[in-house]
Amino acid sequence: MDEGHVLSSPKHRRNCRERNGEENKSRKYSDAEDNFLINEGDSSMSRYELPVVGTCYDEWRLCKSTTFEPTPRQRLVMEAAERAIDAGLFYNVDVNAAVAKDLGVTKEQLARNTERVDGGDFAYDVYFARSAVEAIRHHRKLVAAAQALAFQPGDKVGALIFNDGKRNTGMVVTKVGPDGIELEMEGKRAGKPIGLRSNVGAVAYAIATAFDRGARKDTYEEFKLARLRHTAGALTTKVAERLALFGAHELGEAEFLAALIRPESMSQPVYQALQSMEEPLDQAVARGEDCSASFDAIHGEVERLLDASPWTMHPDYGCVLASEVEDLDRQAMAAPAG
Repeated sequence: MDEGHVLSSPKHRRNCRERNGEENKSRKYSDAEDNFLINEGDSSMSRYELPVVGTCYDEWRLCKSTTFEPTPRQRLVMEAAERAIDAGLFYNVDVNAAVAKDLGVTKEQLARNTERVDGGDFAYDVYFARSAVEAIRHHRKLVAAAQALAFQPGDKVGALIFNDGKRNTGMVVTKVGPDGIELEMEGKRAGKPIGLRSNVGAVAYAIATAFDRGARKDTYEEFKLARLRHTAGALTTKVAERLALFGAHELGEAEFLAALIRPESMSQPVYQALQSMEEPLDQAVARGEDCSASFDAIHGEVERLLDASPWTMHPDYGCVLASEVEDLDRQAMAAPAG
């Protein structure tokens, strides 16, 4: 984990309820990840090919950059490497073997350039593919942390202990990068003013370490939840609290808040949980029950969040992205009857 660097001193209305639900922590901070590559769409290549002789490094040169766009050939290797990582494999020899089996790599491909490179060109190819996958996951974790923490200049962070083990107290954010990941902060170290440049991932680690060493009272997860509640506001926070408390799912309040703050990109499970929450609210209104102002506010907020989401409940297709309904209709029309 990077440490802080010292700068200087000083859609449609959801109308089909009957099919709802039928479809489809580490110590420091959560390492839960989606399979970002595999879920982005199928690769246009189905057969593995080695890079052209002598071009492997140049082909993968930008693999850790946030602007890296893999070719179909690279994506094929990256997806296989990701599957190996998700299977719990760590050592290069194990990952290489799994990718080779996954992609049906031939003996000839495995043997190419083994006299000059340990594992040959294939192992070199997989090494870069794995690096690209890990870089994507690391960056997306930083993005998620930046969105959850949503720092602004003037925000108080409190005590931080980075990898150097030194205690920094009274830290306050003074500058935030355009993507919310890079930060500059000011505070004190050993009673003297100090300025630090860091990123949200390192700050998350520093908060957790400070808690472990008794330098602060809140854990990172507690700090993050407080930040999410602050960003979401009282009404959205109430919705998230109810979803986490009464929902039949594994998501917690922090996960719900992170999704509800940006409802236009919420996941299907969050959408379905919201629908499950809305149904009894709708039923109470239909029965003419005397609803309080608080009830009406919660009901209205749930409706707002559902309307802002990208999902819809369709009588034929179930819970699907609203943007996909027209394509699904065309496919249904083109399908033979019977």
